Amino acid sequence: MQNKLSFYEKMKNKIIMRADNNPGLFMVLLILAVNIVFIAISTGLLMLLPENEGRSFTEMIRFAFTLMVNPSGRYQYSDYPISLIITTVVVLLGMISLTGGTVGFVTSIITGVLERSAAARRALKLKKHIVILDYNHKVPSIIYDYCFDDMKNTYIVILSDKDKKEIRNQIDNIFSVHQAKKRFKNLIIRQGSPFSKLALDRIALKDSKTIILMTSDGENDRESHDFSVFKLFMFVNGYLGGNPSGNGNSPCILAEVSDGKTERLIREYPFKTSSNCFPVNFNELLGKIMAITAVMPSLCDTILHLISFEGVELYLEDVPGSVSVADDLKRQSSSLPILDSGKRRLYISESEDDIRNVGTSDYKLKKPLPEKKFVPCIINDKSKILIIGSNSKLGYILESLVCFKNEFPGFGLKVVLMDTEKNEEKIRSYVAAPEYSTLFGDGESGAVIVKDIFDPFTSGEGGSVLEGVNSVLFLSDDDCDETNVDEKPLIFWNSLKRFDTLDKHNCIVEVLDMQNENVIERRNQDQVVVSERFISCLYAQLGKDPVRLDFIKDLITFESDAASINSEDRLSNDYSILSVKSSLFFKNYAGDLKFGSKRELILWVYEATGHEYLPIGCVKNNISYLFSRTEGSGDGLDTAVLLPKNDDDSLKIVQNDLTLGNDDEIIVMKLG
Repeated sequence: MQNKLSFYEKMKNKIIMRADNNPGLFMVLLILAVNIVFIAISTGLLMLLPENEGRSFTEMIRFAFTLMVNPSGRYQYSDYPISLIITTVVVLLGMISLTGGTVGFVTSIITGVLERSAAARRALKLKKHIVILDYNHKVPSIIYDYCFDDMKNTYIVILSDKDKKEIRNQIDNIFSVHQAKKRFKNLIIRQGSPFSKLALDRIALKDSKTIILMTSDGENDRESHDFSVFKLFMFVNGYLGGNPSGNGNSPCILAEVSDGKTERLIREYPFKTSSNCFPVNFNELLGKIMAITAVMPSLCDTILHLISFEGVELYLEDVPGSVSVADDLKRQSSSLPILDSGKRRLYISESEDDIRNVGTSDYKLKKPLPEKKFVPCIINDKSKILIIGSNSKLGYILESLVCFKNEFPGFGLKVVLMDTEKNEEKIRSYVAAPEYSTLFGDGESGAVIVKDIFDPFTSGEGGSVLEGVNSVLFLSDDDCDETNVDEKPLIFWNSLKRFDTLDKHNCIVEVLDMQNENVIERRNQDQVVVSERFISCLYAQLGKDPVRLDFIKDLITFESDAASINSEDRLSNDYSILSVKSSLFFKNYAGDLKFGSKRELILWVYEATGHEYLPIGCVKNNISYLFSRTEGSGDGLDTAVLLPKNDDDSLKIVQNDLTLGNDDEIIVMKLG
């Protein structure tokens, strides 16, 4: 489906957005515009008169306005027929635009427009916009992330039963929390039922390019949430199945689900209008992201920025002729080609335009390659992961860790689950499950039960469990109400701050409320935080290009993972993202780790490993960098963009050369 908007469609969408969000001001501006046009026409007509020959255009504008306001002025002109005709036309234009009767008529039109807009009865004539049906707490973050995309050409409509003012206030709060300097203006909020065909007609659903079906915040029962989304999915499919307008293609549908059963129902639904239906199991995606960041905490920022519009992101472009990935790496100015999938090539870049900005020079490596193929050591010095709390993501986390351990046995992962007595039975069942036995070993030793949540690490087994821990993952509760959101992880995290046995940046805290994320980061700038902003960013990405879902899932999925087996066999485990200490990664390499540029590091590792590993960034002083943005002169890939936690941070490494220290990390893609 072609998602590019023509110039006419862009202008039409912008006008509709402004008119719907501020109809009164729009009508006033429209009246002013009409009057200006009438004055311009009158000025042009008066300049045709022979008695006005030689007069300036500015002077004629004044004459035209005077004549429109004071019709008696027409008698100042000669009695030639042409003068009488033209001045009469000018007077009539003035009577149409400026008389009291016309003003009253226009006022009634404005009143009608305002009333229809307030009641959301006016039909929108938008094209290729993004529609969000239903509403939950993730939606404001989705809107926020679009501020880092092409805001001028992105148009969003929200349809929900929730009060429009409440939604608008929550969206404004997100921007305030992040202290954003810009707002997303191409947004229309309509109050109405997503199950109403009339309401769907009025938001031009058939002319949209992407439809995002969200779960509602009203119920705590996960099964009720998923059933509501599946029911809405069936309704929207039936609605679209009638006669899609425009270019004959149905919009893409993204359906938010929380378990594999509903995901399967949507994938195998027999009455889909097209193949562009993508169920998004957010518990699975978050679980996989949390698993990989628990093993390698420095990947938290990296993954967030790869699936966000902020900084660089993933792009799919047609393979450029017969140019291989290896050759493309040498000619790219500021983008990183990763791999080919069919006729498409995956890139990491800041924009689509950068991908096409290529050079012709044949880059030569100055650092000599090793005589034999270099095989990196994918291991870690600490392999114990402590998971505190339990929710619906825990099963996916453990599944992903098992797959990771099978693919990279050198890590030797060991997992300890910790929770309160309320969830004792749940975590012991996970520890005893045969499919997770490789993580826990001898069964019961993998579970720690906390009796006092306010003092969990000094009583019983709590204190000793921190010994030899690589990272701690704090999970939020599924069934908490709005007043207690994130209560358990925040209390546990606060208790852990009294201990110095763990690196600060190796704490991964899942928060559901974005303001809680802000509280943690203010108290500890090095704190790694995982929240549902990952999912909000992901939905924003998929709203622009749903095909990216499979590549993002492949990025965080390991061999033998259940997600790699699906009905359409989309995932092929072509690549995985890793972050390893340079002293361990280059353990079997005897040379120095000084590289003349970022590009040299990229090409050296890529060639030395036989095209199996591709560096995309590094971690220096606990700060993550990606190598796919140009800032400065010289070789494009000699500079790197910083992934900042706030807008005040520096944006790049200034020097061209790069030396990796023992405590620095290298971020690589494992290919094939």
